[in-house]
Amino acid sequence: MISLRRTFLGCATVLGSIGCLPGLAAASAGTAAQQGFTSALGGFLTHPAVAAILLLIGIVGIGLELLFWTFGLLGSIGVIGFGLYFLGNYLAGGAGSGDIGLFVLGVLLLLLELVIPSFGILGIAGSISLFSGVILAADNPQTAALLLVIAFVAAAVLLFIAVKKFPARGVWNRFILKEELTTEQGFVSSSFKLHLMGQTGTSLTPLRPSGTAQFGEDRVDVVTEGGFIPAGRQVKVVLVEGSRVVVHEEEAGAEK
Repeated sequence: MISLRRTFLGCATVLGSIGCLPGLAAASAGTAAQQGFTSALGGFLTHPAVAAILLLIGIVGIGLELLFWTFGLLGSIGVIGFGLYFLGNYLAGGAGSGDIGLFVLGVLLLLLELVIPSFGILGIAGSISLFSGVILAADNPQTAALLLVIAFVAAAVLLFIAVKKFPARGVWNRFILKEELTTEQGFVSSSFKLHLMGQTGTSLTPLRPSGTAQFGEDRVDVVTEGGFIPAGRQVKVVLVEGSRVVVHEEEAGAEK
């Protein structure tokens, strides 16, 4: 009786194992398919032509963002280009967290160069860090360096064309004074101020001690000898030294 029970249990175990085989086979096939897709995607993104295009998109996108300030639109496209480059190398087993960290550090240093003048130190350090991350992320650093040079040269040409094509939209225009101070508006050049010596005019603004005074039809930047003169007072030029015009307040009823 006991022997018959053991035989029955053994058969049930064998049948159960056989019943599990289709599930194990399906899971194994799913894993193999996923690995095959990952490998194919990594191989596509790390193909030299594709990698060069991704690097070009990254450099041009970030470069245009820094030059034309598009509220992150072109910068986001550049980040996507670099992101796909690093994704491909990560899937291919090349990129690690250290390589990506070098790239991110380089981008941050370049952004700091825009707001903290460092005479190019932050910019150079950022460029070295960024390019090092790109090169070290690849399985073949020599090939990556060559692709980076090609993409950089192509990007420089495209950025030059963009600057020439849209000069009025550049971020540098925010730091350039466009208003012209002409004689028609009443402003006087320093080379024509010697004739003001001894002339009497009226202070247009409070002089504390600098301000603006009117002499005939000329509006002139002036400075007092140290005291305060309210607006609307008569002033007299006592010294002209280059672009510096010194005045003092005329006494009421004083002879001009």
